[in-house]
Amino acid sequence: MKPAPRWPLHPAPREGEALSSWLNRVALCYHMEVSELLEQDLGHGQVDDLDTAPPLALLEMLSLRSGIEPDRLRCMSFAGWVPWLLDSLDDQIPDALETYAFQLSVLLPKLRRRTRSITSWRAWLPSQPIHRACPLCLNDPANQAVLLAWKLPLMLSCPLHGCWLESYWGVPGRFLGWENADTAPRTASDPIAVMDRRTWQALTTGHVELPRRRIHAGLWFRLLRTLLDELNTPLSACGTYAGYLRQVWQGCGHPLRAGQSLWRPYETLNPAVRLQMLEAAAAAISLIEVRDISPPGEHAKLFWSEPQTGFTSGLPAKAPKPEPVNHWQRAVQAISEAIIEARHNPETARSLFALASYGRRDPASLEQLRATFAKEGIPPEFLSHYEPDGPFACLRQNDGLSDKF
Repeated sequence: MKPAPRWPLHPAPREGEALSSWLNRVALCYHMEVSELLEQDLGHGQVDDLDTAPPLALLEMLSLRSGIEPDRLRCMSFAGWVPWLLDSLDDQIPDALETYAFQLSVLLPKLRRRTRSITSWRAWLPSQPIHRACPLCLNDPANQAVLLAWKLPLMLSCPLHGCWLESYWGVPGRFLGWENADTAPRTASDPIAVMDRRTWQALTTGHVELPRRRIHAGLWFRLLRTLLDELNTPLSACGTYAGYLRQVWQGCGHPLRAGQSLWRPYETLNPAVRLQMLEAAAAAISLIEVRDISPPGEHAKLFWSEPQTGFTSGLPAKAPKPEPVNHWQRAVQAISEAIIEARHNPETARSLFALASYGRRDPASLEQLRATFAKEGIPPEFLSHYEPDGPFACLRQNDGLSDKF
């Protein structure tokens, strides 16, 4: 018998829900296992790839059965979060860690961080599955969705309820148990809640409102991943800046570097260690925001509030001594930030390409520039059919910027 083109029963996906979780809720409507639903109705036997990179053929079949667009379904997997959460699902890209986590700086200046080269790495994807969720969400019979973000070492708390995520076993909606069954939901601290709300805002809106300005979600995730790596830097490599790390770890009440003696990528750390690392990251951000610490990292000021204006004490104002401005350093920093954002934002990539192509009109020169962008980690498809036009097209060819833009 030919399968019905549309499922008569299929609950709508929750915001941020994992594809495997939604399919589990669909299967429950028909008293089936997910594997049975996939194999008997959709002809798809493998279930391990649902939340990572589901095949396009499966997404198209699911779209026919549910009426949900394939792109919406794809965004319920990690493949749909490329390139803003992670650069690629390919774990064999050379210098992937250095490109993702060593371009920015918060607690330490760049020169104090030793770049790392590892053979297999993907941003945020853990080496072992994670089973953590909000107890208030999953204990609600009307809301048994497992969020995709809960499968990553990315958050400590639920942005909706403000409580800690807890370890669970089983399958929500079928059988569910909590590691600490007798423990009431724990309220997350303010620093943790603030950090996780920003992460949730990045996942759901594509941007984050920081005290100084709004930033792209891709920049937020790289900023957070940079901070986590800085917190795991051996003090011997920090020089005079080691005090910032000590103060952060003392403030959150955990051992320095969460007790680690050897460096390992955050994604491969013991789950309990990762939780302490995230807690330290929240503490660091809070300390920077209230100006308890003023670390030398270039991007720490993103967490500072703009100075208040318009209030006076009635006394004659003393003009502050202006700080010397290094315009060249500011220009280099602005270009560096633009390159980082261009890796996951097509509009930024095209704007940067228009600037860098400054007077270039011949195809060979533009193709060479595209190759330079690709070396910087900017996806070629962002520029594959893009030809720059005004306001720089009228300039002479020898006015072009260097390939080392």
